Amino acid sequence: MIKKVFLFALLLALLIFTRFYNLDKTARFIWDESSDLVNIHQIFVEKNLTLIGPISEDGNKVFGSLTYYMLLPFAVIGNFDPISTAYGAAFWGVLTCLLIIYLGFKVNKKALFFLIPITLLWYPLVETGRWAWNPNLITLSLIFYFKKSSLFKFLSGLSMGLTVHLHYLAIFTAAAFAIVILFESIKYKKLKDFFCYLLGLILALSPFVIFDITHPPGLFLSRILYFNNLGNPQATITFGQKLLNIIDGSFFYFGQSNFVKLILLILTTLIMVLDIKKKSPALKYLFVLVIQLVCLAFFANFYTHYILAVIPFFILYLIYPRQSPAEKMSYFILSVVIISSLVSFPKQISKISWESDIASTRNIVKIIEVQVKSKDMKNVNIAVLSSPDRNPCGKRYRDLLLIKGVNLKNKAEYEISDSLFVITTSPLEVVRKDPAYEIKFFQNGNLIEAWNIPESDWKVFLLSRSLR
Repeated sequence: MIKKVFLFALLLALLIFTRFYNLDKTARFIWDESSDLVNIHQIFVEKNLTLIGPISEDGNKVFGSLTYYMLLPFAVIGNFDPISTAYGAAFWGVLTCLLIIYLGFKVNKKALFFLIPITLLWYPLVETGRWAWNPNLITLSLIFYFKKSSLFKFLSGLSMGLTVHLHYLAIFTAAAFAIVILFESIKYKKLKDFFCYLLGLILALSPFVIFDITHPPGLFLSRILYFNNLGNPQATITFGQKLLNIIDGSFFYFGQSNFVKLILLILTTLIMVLDIKKKSPALKYLFVLVIQLVCLAFFANFYTHYILAVIPFFILYLIYPRQSPAEKMSYFILSVVIISSLVSFPKQISKISWESDIASTRNIVKIIEVQVKSKDMKNVNIAVLSSPDRNPCGKRYRDLLLIKGVNLKNKAEYEISDSLFVITTSPLEVVRKDPAYEIKFFQNGNLIEAWNIPESDWKVFLLSRSLR
């Protein structure tokens, strides 16, 4: 008993380390995350429960708000610091890994030797545990699925449906899993299991349907169908080419190198052929993965986070008990994934980019806040120029300053602003020559003050308006 407690404590400590270490420098925090933090702050301050969650910057994609409520306690405890929601994501990332290990324990204890290091180090699991907007309930749904009673099938459907609240493209995973359960229910004459799963799924999705019906033309279903270029007639590549690109991109994401990608693709295909010959039950988990990839080929764009919903299914497919040689090949795949993760993991917890440098973002916001409040500055604006940041109006800084009660002129009011904080990684001479509209009225203005942000290339210049 003492040995088991020690091993669990060691595992938990390692999981906490892999998810929380250096978050201040490696967790992504750009305009998506800053906008989410503002919305979470609004929910907390106004006590206004809402179904509307993250909205893409172009306004074309609207997600459910479940992510907000999962991260809200951490935002409150962290006083809405930009790192607070990243800690929340890390917490859910640790919990997800524990659920995956529990699932592996129930399905195939022999695979735990491979599964534990994968949960600690594998790129997709580490990444989802360090993003502030991507917790996931798929593994919980699978755990409920392996329980025998109809109640657990209902909870499996409910958990799967709630995953759609986190990202609507998980609907394909939910539907594919429903097909799996339907065939099993027919085969074993337990249709009640399917209807219980379906009831849970419908219950979880019903708020979206009710909202869209009561708020025509709707925010959720209409955007899934019309604003994602579904069946885009102007596509320059065929459906087959798009599907191949998605498969290629997905397996590269799994392996983080072209060499590992080829190994995963070849061996997964060989295992699939052997499973088909043996009629292995593991095929149903691969079926869910395949359906997700095929459905994504109907969309104009593909991003790796579109496949996060099926990662637990891919893991389950690989660890499912088999006879040799398929079992040996699956364990070889898991070994290759572990080895490749040993290469990718150190970079994940140490690489600093403009997207993830929360410490510098916090320092920049603090400088602007102190200046505006202490000097009672009016008609002040900010811009991000001559830097890797592709958002010149500085939305992530605006959002954090809004939470702190600092009023700025908006991005359409540079012409009537008297002062401009320029956030940059370039010298002032380069900034003054930047062709961006945001600097147009300040290019010849006096430099009032300048700051260098510690341990980074970022600088802040305060410029007065150009003399007419």
